[in-house]
Amino acid sequence: QRVVSPNITLHPVWEGEFGASPVRLICTLSGFFPDKLNVTWQRDNTSLDGQIQRKLQSVEGVEKTFSLSSEIEPNMTEWADGSSFTCMSIHNNSELKKSISICQIHSSAAPSIHVEIPSFKTVMMSASEVKATCSLRTVFDAKVTWLMDGKLPSRDQVNRDTNTTHLISTLTVSLNQWKQLKLLNCKAEHRCFSSAEKTVKVAGPAVTAPSVEIRRSLPDLLKGNSAVLECDITQLSSSDLYVTFQANSVDISDKQYVDLPEDPGLHSVSRRFTVPPSHWKKDTSFTCKVNQGFSSNFESNSTGKLFVDPSVELLLVPSKESGPQRLVCSGWGFDPQIKWFSESQQRSPSTNDISMGADGRVAVTSQLHIPQTEWKTGKGFTCKVSDKSLNKTVEKEISLCSVTPASSQIVGVYVQGPPLQELQSQGQVTVTCLLIGPSLNDFSITWKVGGIKYSLTVHTEPPVSHSNGTESLRSFLNVSAEDWHAYKQVSCEGKHRCSNQGYEDHISKSRDLYPPTVKIIQPTASELSTSDILTLICLVSGFFPSNIIVYWEENGQRLPSTRYTNSPAWKYTGSSTYSMSSRLNASKTEDKQSTYSCVVRHESSETLLESTIKDVFATEPYSEPSATLLQGSGELVCLVFGFSPASINITWFDDTKELLDYNTSEPHRGPNGKFSIQSHLRLSQINWLPGAVLTCRVTHANTTQSLKIAKPDILEDCLFLDDIMHADVSQDIDVENWYMAFTFLLFFLISIIYGVLATVIKV
Repeated sequence: QRVVSPNITLHPVWEGEFGASPVRLICTLSGFFPDKLNVTWQRDNTSLDGQIQRKLQSVEGVEKTFSLSSEIEPNMTEWADGSSFTCMSIHNNSELKKSISICQIHSSAAPSIHVEIPSFKTVMMSASEVKATCSLRTVFDAKVTWLMDGKLPSRDQVNRDTNTTHLISTLTVSLNQWKQLKLLNCKAEHRCFSSAEKTVKVAGPAVTAPSVEIRRSLPDLLKGNSAVLECDITQLSSSDLYVTFQANSVDISDKQYVDLPEDPGLHSVSRRFTVPPSHWKKDTSFTCKVNQGFSSNFESNSTGKLFVDPSVELLLVPSKESGPQRLVCSGWGFDPQIKWFSESQQRSPSTNDISMGADGRVAVTSQLHIPQTEWKTGKGFTCKVSDKSLNKTVEKEISLCSVTPASSQIVGVYVQGPPLQELQSQGQVTVTCLLIGPSLNDFSITWKVGGIKYSLTVHTEPPVSHSNGTESLRSFLNVSAEDWHAYKQVSCEGKHRCSNQGYEDHISKSRDLYPPTVKIIQPTASELSTSDILTLICLVSGFFPSNIIVYWEENGQRLPSTRYTNSPAWKYTGSSTYSMSSRLNASKTEDKQSTYSCVVRHESSETLLESTIKDVFATEPYSEPSATLLQGSGELVCLVFGFSPASINITWFDDTKELLDYNTSEPHRGPNGKFSIQSHLRLSQINWLPGAVLTCRVTHANTTQSLKIAKPDILEDCLFLDDIMHADVSQDIDVENWYMAFTFLLFFLISIIYGVLATVIKV
């Protein structure tokens, strides 16, 4: 019997869109003979019912064959889950089968998974909950599982959605739970592919403290935006954040969110904010706050109080007399603007500078250059600092008089009469006015003669600067000799241009003239013997007025003024006359035979006054000393005189030893060139006893003289010890006897003189 085995095929069929309409599986067995054939279906080795069969017979050719088709409609869920469906047939004891599943239709490669979590901004702006999505690109109905830090969420937190290409699972999490979450895992499973999963970090990396600084924006200020704040954040870790600006620790801005890339390094960002006018208040300070992650926040330093009233400072810059006078005005505040005015007229500044301090306050500096001629007029200049934002204005004025202190408006005025050389003139004499003070160019000088102003015969020199900061100025007035000799008063007044008070001195020819006394002080013996340079001092005293000329002559020739030094004239307390001195240095090696004269000219004398010293350093001829011994009250005096040269030695002795309780003066040179000296020995109860002999020994050149004195011996009626005890008493009695004798003699002489005078008067 003829047997033909069937060919078996199995394929799915669906109407409409794949995955959306039911699928039908058709199993076809064709070309078999005989027609005895059985068809069964299995799902994963489980028998299925409900097949639809159709049998056909072929009429082509000589030999006939049969065909059979069997169709089932599998459960969509079982089909989508990847269950395997098998068509089985037995023909002529031979088993035929064919299997099919959805996995054979599509690729079984693991699908890609994308997990999307809400942004930091979304979380922070959410009211109660946030959502995360897990998206799979697959046609399989895969099982999606979520793990939150390794734990399954509740079923009501997960929502599933599919389309032709993707499967999307949405996880809903409460806001508080999300902020505590660290890891989120999405896992996809299906029998058609190996399981796939994706894990994302919800919590960012560990946050390190960034550097947060707030400052006011100077570039925006220069563009006209005066209240723009900048918050600079550096050393940021890779964690999302937002920035807020605060006024007195209260947020005044929206949250400015910043998404940072997940890089290993540190980041820097900057955010800006314009302060609304409602917060332009004097007591308001500003900060910026950085909130990074869900729990870390960092605050900047405070700006301090930005919205302050403007202030102004106006200064005078020291300037050269040849250049313009510079004024510097500095303004501080929120948005200060400077304008210059002079007598209501606006002036253009020479320079303008603007800067901003760390506290956000603006400093504006402006310079105004003024010609010296205009400045010296005393005109006032005003610097006005205004702040349009705050509608505030302050100003300061400056002028020559406002910057000149009262101490600088005081001047010393000293008037000096005509030189002595001019007093014999019959034409004019010159009176000199000396001004001493600061900035004398700012002073005016007024001359008066007999109360009448003079200006035609005035000559004033430029001021001379001194190292101590003062200046001196001399002004000369030519006065007629007739007015001067008529004792008219000549006055000079110095007055500062900014002051109403003048300072005056005056002079007139003196009616009371006192001629000077001139004396050269003799050098001492020690000065002559110890130094090759001798200073001769000429003392001029008792003269009035103070105007005087003193000079030195050597052998009749006037010496240059560099050889001697004249002191200013001085007046002793309670005295009405003046004194002065002149010092001349003379050399022993050069001037042994010179004669020096101190010459004085004074208006009290028509002739020159002088004092002369001769042969100051001349070699001294030898002259033997003369000596005498005198007894005084409690002392012995050894007087030595008439000796030359000056070198001499005096010592005292008693009977046994040299005495030390004595004092010897310096040799004194007399007018005849010879010297005198005296030595005083103090007497005591020990060395001046009855019978004692004291000796004064004088040694000069190669000669020695000894002068002795003895106390009378009066030990006849008393013991030696008694004499010691009563020595002072006896000496006091002797002294009293001498005083009585002297008093008696004095009264006797007075009576004789009285008698003679009475007789003369009667005659």
